[in-house]
Amino acid sequence: MGRDRVGALLVVSAGQLRGILTDRDIVVRAVAAGHDVDDSVAGIMTPDPVTIQGGADIFEAFVMVRDISARRLPVLEDEELAGIVTVDDLLVASMMEFMSAVAPVAKQIARPV
Repeated sequence: MGRDRVGALLVVSAGQLRGILTDRDIVVRAVAAGHDVDDSVAGIMTPDPVTIQGGADIFEAFVMVRDISARRLPVLEDEELAGIVTVDDLLVASMMEFMSAVAPVAKQIARPV
């Protein structure tokens, strides 16, 4: 995780999403709890994480991360793992949407006709 500069790993077995392991899981459930470095990922990961479908809109994703107090959501296409979306991804996407919506108005204010 450190080498690749990621804060979470999706845990997959037999082609199915089984859990998510976050940097927070490692700190709280492993290090702070005094687990041995040889303990399995299964013992500290969050099993059966809440997921979102790839076709969902960003507002649905915001509601989900708020409701489950998470920073990351695994993304599925039907039953197949497609990726992961983070709160940061959602913030950037919503800012881009906002900027595209206000750009015409900003141009009018900056250069009135």
